[in-house]
Amino acid sequence: MSRMCPPRPSPCDRPRRVPVVPRPKLLRCRWLVLAVWLANAGAGAATLAVPDGRYAVGVVRGEFTDASRTLEAGDLASGPRQLPALVWYPAAGKPKGDSAYLQEDAALTLEALTRNMGYAQADVQALTSTRLPVVSGAKPARTSRGFPILVFSHGYYLYPQQNSALLARLASHGYIVVSIAHPGDAADVRLQDGRVIKTAPAPKDDDPKLIEAMQTLMSSQEHAVRHAAVETFRRAAPRTRIGRSVVTWRDDTLAVAHAIQQGDAPRSLAKVLATANTARLAFIGMSFGGATSATTCKRVLACKAVVNLDGQNFDPDLYDQPVQRPLLLLLSDWPRYPLFKGQALDEAFSGNDLAYARWQDSASETDVLRVRLAGARHMGFTDLVSLLEGDKREARVGQIEGAAAESAIGDLVLAFLDTHLRDGSTSQIDRAIADHPALQRHVPAQLQQWARRAGN
Repeated sequence: MSRMCPPRPSPCDRPRRVPVVPRPKLLRCRWLVLAVWLANAGAGAATLAVPDGRYAVGVVRGEFTDASRTLEAGDLASGPRQLPALVWYPAAGKPKGDSAYLQEDAALTLEALTRNMGYAQADVQALTSTRLPVVSGAKPARTSRGFPILVFSHGYYLYPQQNSALLARLASHGYIVVSIAHPGDAADVRLQDGRVIKTAPAPKDDDPKLIEAMQTLMSSQEHAVRHAAVETFRRAAPRTRIGRSVVTWRDDTLAVAHAIQQGDAPRSLAKVLATANTARLAFIGMSFGGATSATTCKRVLACKAVVNLDGQNFDPDLYDQPVQRPLLLLLSDWPRYPLFKGQALDEAFSGNDLAYARWQDSASETDVLRVRLAGARHMGFTDLVSLLEGDKREARVGQIEGAAAESAIGDLVLAFLDTHLRDGSTSQIDRAIADHPALQRHVPAQLQQWARRAGN
Protein backbone atom coordinates (compact mmCIF):
# COMPACT_ATOMS: atom_id res chain seq x y z
CA MET A 1 0.00 0.00 0.00
CA SER A 2 1.10 3.63 -0.22
CA ARG A 3 1.60 3.90 3.55
CA MET A 4 -1.05 6.54 3.74
CA CYS A 5 -1.50 5.89 7.45
CA PRO A 6 0.53 4.53 10.37
CA PRO A 7 -1.11 1.06 10.59
CA ARG A 8 0.76 -1.55 8.59
CA PRO A 9 -1.14 -3.93 6.33
CA SER A 10 -1.55 -7.42 7.65
CA PRO A 11 -0.19 -10.34 5.65
CA CYS A 12 -2.87 -12.46 4.09
CA ASP A 13 -2.97 -15.78 2.35
CA ARG A 14 -2.61 -15.84 -1.39
CA PRO A 15 -6.21 -15.83 -2.59
CA ARG A 16 -7.74 -18.16 -5.10
CA ARG A 17 -7.48 -16.64 -8.57
CA VAL A 18 -10.84 -15.48 -9.85
CA PRO A 19 -10.91 -14.40 -13.51
CA VAL A 20 -11.88 -10.78 -14.06
CA VAL A 21 -13.41 -10.21 -17.46
CA PRO A 22 -12.74 -6.78 -19.00
CA ARG A 23 -14.84 -5.16 -21.68
CA PRO A 24 -13.48 -7.08 -24.67
CA LYS A 25 -14.36 -4.84 -27.59
CA LEU A 26 -13.07 -1.62 -26.04
CA LEU A 27 -9.91 -3.23 -24.73
CA ARG A 28 -9.13 -4.83 -28.09
CA CYS A 29 -9.48 -1.45 -29.77
CA ARG A 30 -7.46 0.42 -27.18
CA TRP A 31 -4.64 -2.08 -27.03
CA LEU A 32 -4.55 -2.31 -30.81
CA VAL A 33 -3.91 1.43 -30.84
CA LEU A 34 -1.19 0.87 -28.26
CA ALA A 35 0.45 -1.84 -30.34
CA VAL A 36 0.52 0.41 -33.41
CA TRP A 37 1.99 3.28 -31.41
CA LEU A 38 4.67 1.04 -29.90
CA ALA A 39 5.66 -0.20 -33.33
CA ASN A 40 5.99 3.37 -34.57
CA ALA A 41 7.77 4.64 -31.48
CA GLY A 42 10.09 1.67 -31.19
CA ALA A 43 9.50 1.61 -27.44
CA GLY A 44 8.54 -1.98 -26.79
CA ALA A 45 8.90 -1.63 -23.01
CA ALA A 46 5.81 0.58 -22.60
CA THR A 47 2.78 -1.21 -21.19
CA LEU A 48 0.36 1.61 -20.33
CA ALA A 49 -2.78 2.16 -22.40
CA VAL A 50 -2.60 5.24 -24.61
CA PRO A 51 -5.05 8.18 -24.51
CA ASP A 52 -8.12 7.41 -26.63
CA GLY A 53 -10.00 10.73 -26.76
CA ARG A 54 -10.42 13.16 -29.64
CA TYR A 55 -7.50 15.38 -28.55
CA ALA A 56 -3.78 14.82 -28.68
CA VAL A 57 -2.19 15.36 -25.26
CA GLY A 58 0.40 17.89 -24.21
CA VAL A 59 2.34 18.01 -20.97
CA VAL A 60 4.11 20.86 -19.23
CA ARG A 61 5.79 21.46 -15.88
CA GLY A 62 5.40 24.32 -13.45
CA GLU A 63 5.74 25.20 -9.79
CA PHE A 64 3.13 26.91 -7.63
CA THR A 65 4.18 29.09 -4.71
CA ASP A 66 2.23 29.66 -1.52
CA ALA A 67 3.93 32.61 0.17
CA SER A 68 1.64 32.35 3.20
CA ARG A 69 3.36 29.14 4.36
CA THR A 70 6.89 27.82 4.64
CA LEU A 71 8.19 24.94 2.58
CA GLU A 72 8.89 23.00 5.76
CA ALA A 73 6.49 23.72 8.60
CA GLY A 74 8.01 25.98 11.24
CA ASP A 75 11.28 26.53 9.32
CA LEU A 76 11.46 30.13 8.09
CA ALA A 77 14.81 29.42 6.43
CA SER A 78 13.16 26.92 4.07
CA GLY A 79 11.37 29.76 2.25
CA PRO A 80 7.81 29.77 0.89
CA ARG A 81 5.91 26.55 0.22
CA GLN A 82 6.74 25.32 -3.32
CA LEU A 83 4.44 22.88 -5.09
CA PRO A 84 5.87 21.29 -8.26
CA ALA A 85 3.20 20.43 -10.80
CA LEU A 86 2.87 18.32 -13.92
CA VAL A 87 -0.01 19.32 -16.22
CA TRP A 88 -1.64 17.20 -18.93
CA TYR A 89 -3.91 19.06 -21.34
CA PRO A 90 -5.73 18.84 -24.70
CA ALA A 91 -3.30 19.77 -27.48
CA ALA A 92 -4.08 21.43 -30.80
CA GLY A 93 -3.61 19.49 -34.02
CA LYS A 94 -1.59 16.29 -34.06
CA PRO A 95 1.81 17.11 -32.52
CA LYS A 96 4.42 14.41 -32.99
CA GLY A 97 6.56 12.92 -30.28
CA ASP A 98 6.33 11.27 -26.91
CA SER A 99 7.60 11.69 -23.36
CA ALA A 100 9.35 9.51 -20.83
CA TYR A 101 7.01 8.30 -18.10
CA LEU A 102 9.03 9.85 -15.25
CA GLN A 103 10.48 12.63 -17.45
CA GLU A 104 13.24 14.43 -15.52
CA ASP A 105 14.74 12.97 -12.34
CA ALA A 106 13.75 9.38 -13.05
CA ALA A 107 16.61 8.08 -10.92
CA LEU A 108 15.57 10.35 -8.04
CA THR A 109 11.98 9.14 -8.12
CA LEU A 110 12.90 5.49 -8.53
CA GLU A 111 15.32 5.53 -5.60
CA ALA A 112 12.70 7.17 -3.37
CA LEU A 113 9.99 4.76 -4.48
CA THR A 114 12.07 1.68 -3.69
CA ARG A 115 13.09 3.16 -0.34
CA ASN A 116 9.61 4.31 0.68
CA MET A 117 7.70 1.25 -0.48
CA GLY A 118 10.27 -1.48 0.03
CA TYR A 119 10.19 -2.59 -3.62
CA ALA A 120 13.13 -4.16 -5.37
CA GLN A 121 14.49 -1.79 -8.00
CA ALA A 122 14.21 -4.49 -10.65
CA ASP A 123 10.47 -4.74 -9.97
CA VAL A 124 9.88 -1.08 -10.87
CA GLN A 125 12.53 -0.70 -13.55
CA ALA A 126 9.82 -0.40 -16.23
CA LEU A 127 9.07 3.08 -14.89
CA THR A 128 12.36 4.30 -16.36
CA SER A 129 11.85 2.82 -19.85
CA THR A 130 8.13 3.43 -20.39
CA ARG A 131 7.09 6.25 -22.69
CA LEU A 132 3.67 7.79 -23.38
CA PRO A 133 2.43 9.53 -26.56
CA VAL A 134 2.15 12.92 -24.87
CA VAL A 135 4.11 15.86 -26.23
CA SER A 136 6.02 18.24 -23.99
CA GLY A 137 5.07 21.87 -24.60
CA ALA A 138 2.53 21.14 -27.36
CA LYS A 139 0.28 24.03 -28.37
CA PRO A 140 -2.91 23.94 -26.25
CA ALA A 141 -6.24 23.34 -27.95
CA ARG A 142 -9.10 25.75 -27.35
CA THR A 143 -12.86 25.48 -27.03
CA SER A 144 -15.50 28.17 -26.64
CA ARG A 145 -16.62 26.94 -23.21
CA GLY A 146 -13.14 26.27 -21.89
CA PHE A 147 -11.90 22.90 -20.64
CA PRO A 148 -12.88 21.67 -17.16
CA ILE A 149 -9.94 21.55 -14.80
CA LEU A 150 -8.92 18.78 -12.39
CA VAL A 151 -6.46 19.06 -9.49
CA PHE A 152 -4.84 15.69 -8.77
CA SER A 153 -3.03 14.58 -5.60
CA HIS A 154 -0.80 11.50 -5.43
CA GLY A 155 -0.66 8.92 -2.65
CA TYR A 156 1.39 9.22 0.53
CA TYR A 157 5.11 8.65 -0.22
CA LEU A 158 4.29 8.46 -3.95
CA TYR A 159 4.86 10.74 -6.97
CA PRO A 160 2.84 13.07 -9.25
CA GLN A 161 3.15 10.81 -12.34
CA GLN A 162 1.73 7.75 -10.55
CA ASN A 163 -1.54 7.84 -12.56
CA SER A 164 -0.20 9.09 -15.88
CA ALA A 165 -2.29 6.68 -17.96
CA LEU A 166 -5.54 7.87 -16.37
CA LEU A 167 -4.66 11.56 -16.36
CA ALA A 168 -3.42 11.59 -19.95
CA ARG A 169 -6.59 9.81 -21.01
CA LEU A 170 -8.72 12.44 -19.26
CA ALA A 171 -6.75 15.16 -21.05
CA SER A 172 -7.44 13.47 -24.39
CA HIS A 173 -11.15 13.75 -23.58
CA GLY A 174 -10.93 17.49 -22.96
CA TYR A 175 -9.81 17.94 -19.34
CA ILE A 176 -6.86 19.92 -18.02
CA VAL A 177 -5.24 17.93 -15.20
CA VAL A 178 -2.88 19.61 -12.72
CA SER A 179 -1.01 16.97 -10.72
CA ILE A 180 0.87 18.47 -7.80
CA ALA A 181 3.56 17.12 -5.49
CA HIS A 182 3.23 17.46 -1.72
CA PRO A 183 6.91 17.91 -0.70
CA GLY A 184 7.93 16.08 2.44
CA ASP A 185 5.15 13.50 2.21
CA ALA A 186 5.86 12.72 -1.46
CA ALA A 187 8.67 10.73 -3.01
CA ASP A 188 11.84 12.82 -3.28
CA VAL A 189 11.15 15.82 -5.50
CA ARG A 190 13.43 18.39 -7.10
CA LEU A 191 12.31 22.02 -6.98
CA GLN A 192 12.94 24.48 -9.80
CA ASP A 193 15.76 26.06 -7.80
CA GLY A 194 17.55 22.72 -7.72
CA ARG A 195 16.84 21.76 -4.14
CA VAL A 196 15.78 18.16 -3.52
CA ILE A 197 13.09 17.70 -0.88
CA LYS A 198 13.32 14.16 0.40
CA THR A 199 10.50 12.17 1.92
CA ALA A 200 10.41 13.04 5.61
CA PRO A 201 10.78 9.90 7.75
CA ALA A 202 7.82 8.87 9.86
CA PRO A 203 8.17 9.99 13.49
CA LYS A 204 8.44 7.35 16.20
CA ASP A 205 6.49 9.28 18.82
CA ASP A 206 3.09 9.61 17.11
CA ASP A 207 0.07 9.20 19.35
CA PRO A 208 -0.76 5.46 19.47
CA LYS A 209 -4.38 6.36 20.21
CA LEU A 210 -4.81 7.41 16.58
CA ILE A 211 -3.62 4.01 15.35
CA GLU A 212 -5.94 2.25 17.77
CA ALA A 213 -8.85 4.46 16.72
CA MET A 214 -8.25 3.72 13.02
CA GLN A 215 -8.10 0.00 13.65
CA THR A 216 -11.38 0.21 15.56
CA LEU A 217 -13.04 2.18 12.76
CA MET A 218 -12.00 -0.46 10.25
CA SER A 219 -12.81 -3.56 12.27
CA SER A 220 -15.39 -3.05 15.01
CA GLN A 221 -18.85 -4.52 14.48
CA GLU A 222 -20.42 -2.25 17.12
CA HIS A 223 -21.55 1.16 15.94
CA ALA A 224 -21.32 2.69 19.43
CA VAL A 225 -17.68 1.62 19.59
CA ARG A 226 -16.99 3.17 16.17
CA HIS A 227 -18.65 6.40 17.28
CA ALA A 228 -16.33 6.60 20.28
CA ALA A 229 -13.33 5.85 18.04
CA VAL A 230 -14.19 8.83 15.82
CA GLU A 231 -14.01 11.11 18.85
CA THR A 232 -10.69 9.55 19.90
CA PHE A 233 -9.39 10.05 16.37
CA ARG A 234 -10.52 13.69 16.38
CA ARG A 235 -8.62 14.45 19.59
CA ALA A 236 -5.48 12.53 18.66
CA ALA A 237 -5.06 13.62 15.02
CA PRO A 238 -3.51 17.09 15.56
CA ARG A 239 -0.62 15.52 17.50
CA THR A 240 0.33 13.11 14.73
CA ARG A 241 2.14 13.16 11.39
CA ILE A 242 -1.03 12.07 9.62
CA GLY A 243 -3.11 14.77 11.29
CA ARG A 244 -0.61 17.44 10.32
CA SER A 245 -0.49 16.08 6.76
CA VAL A 246 -4.28 16.38 6.47
CA VAL A 247 -3.93 20.13 7.04
CA THR A 248 -0.82 20.52 4.87
CA TRP A 249 -2.28 18.69 1.86
CA ARG A 250 -5.58 20.51 2.23
CA ASP A 251 -3.77 23.84 2.20
CA ASP A 252 -1.60 22.75 -0.74
CA THR A 253 -4.62 21.96 -2.89
CA LEU A 254 -6.48 25.06 -1.74
CA ALA A 255 -3.48 27.20 -2.71
CA VAL A 256 -3.30 25.63 -6.18
CA ALA A 257 -7.05 26.00 -6.75
CA HIS A 258 -6.94 29.63 -5.64
CA ALA A 259 -3.97 30.42 -7.90
CA ILE A 260 -5.74 28.85 -10.89
CA GLN A 261 -8.98 30.73 -10.21
CA GLN A 262 -7.20 34.05 -9.67
CA GLY A 263 -4.99 33.74 -12.74
CA ASP A 264 -1.91 33.63 -10.52
CA ALA A 265 -0.45 30.36 -11.80
CA PRO A 266 3.21 29.89 -12.81
CA ARG A 267 4.20 31.56 -16.08
CA SER A 268 5.03 28.19 -17.67
CA LEU A 269 1.39 27.13 -17.22
CA ALA A 270 -0.26 30.38 -18.28
CA LYS A 271 -1.06 29.41 -21.90
CA VAL A 272 -2.53 26.08 -20.88
CA LEU A 273 -4.60 27.42 -18.01
CA ALA A 274 -5.89 30.24 -20.20
CA THR A 275 -7.92 27.55 -21.99
CA ALA A 276 -9.56 26.34 -18.76
CA ASN A 277 -13.08 26.91 -17.50
CA THR A 278 -12.34 27.58 -13.82
CA ALA A 279 -16.06 27.41 -12.99
CA ARG A 280 -15.91 23.69 -13.79
CA LEU A 281 -13.41 22.37 -11.28
CA ALA A 282 -13.00 18.99 -9.63
CA PHE A 283 -10.50 17.40 -7.28
CA ILE A 284 -9.19 13.89 -7.82
CA GLY A 285 -6.60 11.80 -6.04
CA MET A 286 -5.44 8.37 -4.97
CA SER A 287 -5.03 7.11 -1.40
CA PHE A 288 -4.20 10.04 0.91
CA GLY A 289 -4.56 12.28 -2.13
CA GLY A 290 -8.06 10.96 -2.71
CA ALA A 291 -9.05 11.69 0.87
CA THR A 292 -7.51 15.17 0.53
CA SER A 293 -9.60 15.79 -2.59
CA ALA A 294 -12.81 15.37 -0.60
CA THR A 295 -11.51 17.59 2.20
CA THR A 296 -10.61 20.36 -0.24
CA CYS A 297 -13.65 20.19 -2.49
CA LYS A 298 -15.99 20.95 0.40
CA ARG A 299 -14.11 24.22 0.92
CA VAL A 300 -14.03 25.40 -2.73
CA LEU A 301 -17.24 26.90 -4.07
CA ALA A 302 -16.36 26.17 -7.71
CA CYS A 303 -15.74 22.47 -7.02
CA LYS A 304 -18.35 20.42 -8.84
CA ALA A 305 -17.23 16.86 -8.02
CA VAL A 306 -14.65 14.66 -6.27
CA VAL A 307 -12.96 11.40 -7.27
CA ASN A 308 -11.32 9.41 -4.48
CA LEU A 309 -9.32 6.39 -5.64
CA ASP A 310 -9.23 4.18 -2.55
CA GLY A 311 -8.35 6.87 -0.04
CA GLN A 312 -9.33 6.14 3.55
CA ASN A 313 -10.71 9.26 5.20
CA PHE A 314 -8.38 10.88 7.75
CA ASP A 315 -10.27 14.17 8.09
CA PRO A 316 -12.12 14.19 11.43
CA ASP A 317 -14.58 16.72 10.01
CA LEU A 318 -15.78 14.31 7.31
CA TYR A 319 -16.89 11.48 9.58
CA ASP A 320 -20.68 11.54 9.79
CA GLN A 321 -20.64 14.63 7.53
CA PRO A 322 -21.44 15.13 3.84
CA VAL A 323 -19.01 16.54 1.29
CA GLN A 324 -22.03 18.29 -0.28
CA ARG A 325 -20.75 17.47 -3.78
CA PRO A 326 -21.04 14.39 -5.97
CA LEU A 327 -18.26 12.01 -4.92
CA LEU A 328 -16.99 8.87 -6.64
CA LEU A 329 -15.37 6.56 -4.11
CA LEU A 330 -13.57 3.72 -5.88
CA LEU A 331 -12.56 1.08 -3.36
CA SER A 332 -10.06 -1.75 -3.46
CA ASP A 333 -11.18 -5.33 -2.88
CA TRP A 334 -11.02 -5.27 0.94
CA PRO A 335 -12.88 -8.60 1.47
CA ARG A 336 -9.94 -10.29 -0.32
CA TYR A 337 -7.10 -7.83 0.20
CA PRO A 338 -7.48 -6.00 3.54
CA LEU A 339 -5.67 -2.67 3.62
CA PHE A 340 -5.35 -2.42 7.40
CA LYS A 341 -4.46 -4.85 10.14
CA GLY A 342 -7.59 -6.44 11.52
CA GLN A 343 -9.87 -4.91 8.89
CA ALA A 344 -13.28 -6.56 8.73
CA LEU A 345 -13.58 -8.75 5.63
CA ASP A 346 -17.25 -7.90 5.25
CA GLU A 347 -18.74 -6.88 1.91
CA ALA A 348 -21.48 -5.05 3.85
CA PHE A 349 -19.00 -2.70 5.57
CA SER A 350 -16.07 -0.53 4.51
CA GLY A 351 -14.34 1.88 6.87
CA ASN A 352 -15.19 4.66 4.45
CA ASP A 353 -18.90 4.00 5.03
CA LEU A 354 -18.44 6.19 8.11
CA ALA A 355 -17.30 9.16 6.01
CA TYR A 356 -18.66 11.56 3.39
CA ALA A 357 -22.33 11.33 4.43
CA ARG A 358 -24.45 11.47 7.56
CA TRP A 359 -24.82 8.03 9.09
CA GLN A 360 -28.53 8.50 9.69
CA ASP A 361 -29.00 9.25 5.97
CA SER A 362 -27.08 6.20 4.72
CA ALA A 363 -30.19 4.55 3.31
CA SER A 364 -31.23 7.58 1.25
CA GLU A 365 -27.92 9.35 0.53
CA THR A 366 -27.33 9.82 -3.21
CA ASP A 367 -24.29 12.11 -3.54
CA VAL A 368 -21.72 9.37 -2.92
CA LEU A 369 -21.17 6.61 -5.50
CA ARG A 370 -19.34 3.74 -3.78
CA VAL A 371 -17.84 1.12 -6.11
CA ARG A 372 -15.44 -1.77 -5.38
CA LEU A 373 -12.91 -2.90 -7.98
CA ALA A 374 -12.82 -6.68 -7.63
CA GLY A 375 -9.35 -8.18 -7.69
CA ALA A 376 -7.54 -4.92 -6.93
CA ARG A 377 -5.33 -4.12 -3.99
CA HIS A 378 -4.68 -0.55 -2.91
CA MET A 379 -1.68 0.00 -5.21
CA GLY A 380 -3.71 -1.40 -8.09
CA PHE A 381 -5.15 2.13 -8.41
CA THR A 382 -1.82 3.43 -9.75
CA ASP A 383 0.12 2.82 -12.96
CA LEU A 384 1.99 0.10 -11.07
CA VAL A 385 -0.92 -2.23 -11.85
CA SER A 386 0.55 -2.36 -15.38
CA LEU A 387 4.20 -1.50 -14.74
CA LEU A 388 5.11 -3.51 -11.64
CA GLU A 389 7.10 -6.68 -12.32
CA GLY A 390 8.36 -9.57 -10.22
CA ASP A 391 6.82 -12.39 -8.22
CA LYS A 392 5.27 -10.04 -5.66
CA ARG A 393 2.97 -8.33 -8.13
CA GLU A 394 -0.25 -9.80 -6.73
CA ALA A 395 0.78 -9.05 -3.15
CA ARG A 396 1.18 -5.39 -4.14
CA VAL A 397 -1.46 -4.58 -6.76
CA GLY A 398 -3.83 -7.55 -6.65
CA GLN A 399 -4.92 -10.23 -9.07
CA ILE A 400 -6.61 -7.97 -11.62
CA GLU A 401 -4.81 -7.55 -14.93
CA GLY A 402 -3.37 -4.13 -15.70
CA ALA A 403 -5.41 -3.59 -18.86
CA ALA A 404 -8.65 -4.50 -17.07
CA ALA A 405 -7.89 -2.19 -14.13
CA GLU A 406 -6.93 0.76 -16.34
CA SER A 407 -10.01 0.35 -18.51
CA ALA A 408 -12.47 -0.05 -15.63
CA ILE A 409 -11.08 2.85 -13.61
CA GLY A 410 -10.73 5.11 -16.63
CA ASP A 411 -14.20 4.44 -18.02
CA LEU A 412 -15.94 5.03 -14.68
CA VAL A 413 -13.93 8.14 -13.75
CA LEU A 414 -14.53 9.65 -17.20
CA ALA A 415 -18.27 8.90 -17.08
CA PHE A 416 -18.54 10.37 -13.59
CA LEU A 417 -16.69 13.57 -14.52
CA ASP A 418 -18.61 14.00 -17.78
CA THR A 419 -21.85 13.65 -15.83
CA HIS A 420 -21.02 16.28 -13.23
CA LEU A 421 -18.71 18.69 -15.06
CA ARG A 422 -20.29 18.49 -18.50
CA ASP A 423 -23.96 18.06 -17.59
CA GLY A 424 -24.01 14.50 -18.85
CA SER A 425 -26.50 11.79 -17.97
CA THR A 426 -26.10 9.40 -15.06
CA SER A 427 -26.80 6.65 -17.58
CA GLN A 428 -23.15 7.06 -18.64
CA ILE A 429 -22.12 5.94 -15.15
CA ASP A 430 -24.51 3.01 -15.24
CA ARG A 431 -23.11 1.89 -18.59
CA ALA A 432 -19.51 2.13 -17.38
CA ILE A 433 -20.28 -0.09 -14.39
CA ALA A 434 -22.27 -2.55 -16.47
CA ASP A 435 -19.45 -2.84 -19.01
CA HIS A 436 -16.93 -4.00 -16.39
CA PRO A 437 -17.76 -7.01 -14.22
CA ALA A 438 -14.88 -6.01 -11.93
CA LEU A 439 -16.82 -2.86 -10.93
CA GLN A 440 -19.27 -3.73 -8.19
CA ARG A 441 -21.50 -1.18 -6.49
CA HIS A 442 -20.98 -1.11 -2.74
CA VAL A 443 -24.01 -0.62 -0.51
CA PRO A 444 -23.16 0.28 3.13
CA ALA A 445 -25.68 -2.29 4.32
CA GLN A 446 -24.37 -2.60 7.85
CA LEU A 447 -24.59 1.14 8.45
CA GLN A 448 -28.03 1.27 6.84
CA GLN A 449 -29.27 -1.42 9.22
CA TRP A 450 -28.05 0.63 12.18
CA ALA A 451 -29.74 3.76 10.77
CA ARG A 452 -33.04 1.95 10.42
CA ARG A 453 -32.86 0.67 13.99
CA ALA A 454 -31.87 4.09 15.31
CA GLY A 455 -34.81 5.65 13.43
CA ASN A 456 -37.20 3.37 15.23
